[in-house]
Amino acid sequence: MSLTRLLRLAAVAATFACGSSTPTNPNPPPGTMGVTIQDFTFSPASLTITAGTTVRWTNSGPSGHTTTSDAGAWSSGTLGPPNGGGGYGGGGSAGGTFDFKFTQPGTYPYHCSLHPPSMYPGFTGVVTVNP
Repeated sequence: MSLTRLLRLAAVAATFACGSSTPTNPNPPPGTMGVTIQDFTFSPASLTITAGTTVRWTNSGPSGHTTTSDAGAWSSGTLGPPNGGGGYGGGGSAGGTFDFKFTQPGTYPYHCSLHPPSMYPGFTGVVTVNP
C-alpha cells in the first residue's frame, strides 16, 4: 500500500473517530441563534426562539461534547474541541458545530450524552420554541 493511500485512510479513520465533529465557522449565519459548549455548560442554557429558527451549537471547550435532545428529536454526535490553540481555539481551528432547525412550537430540553446530568449536574439546556 502506498504511503499516500495509507495517509488518506488514516485521515478518514480519524474523521469517523471524531464522530460528526465538523470544524466550521462558529459564527451562525443570519437568523441562526448560537449556543456555546464549554467547561460542561451550554451558554446560554435557556433559549427562546420562534418556530423556523435554526440553533447552532459550537464546542469551544477542550474536550468533545454532544447536544442530545432528551426526547430524541436530535443528536449531534461528538463535536470535537477546537485545535491548535491550547484547547480553547486561540489561533487554531474552530470546534465542531451542529445545526438544528426547530419547526414545531414546544419545549425541548437537552444534554451532553458524553457527560450526563447524573454525573455533571447543570450540564443541560432547554430551547423554548414559540409559534
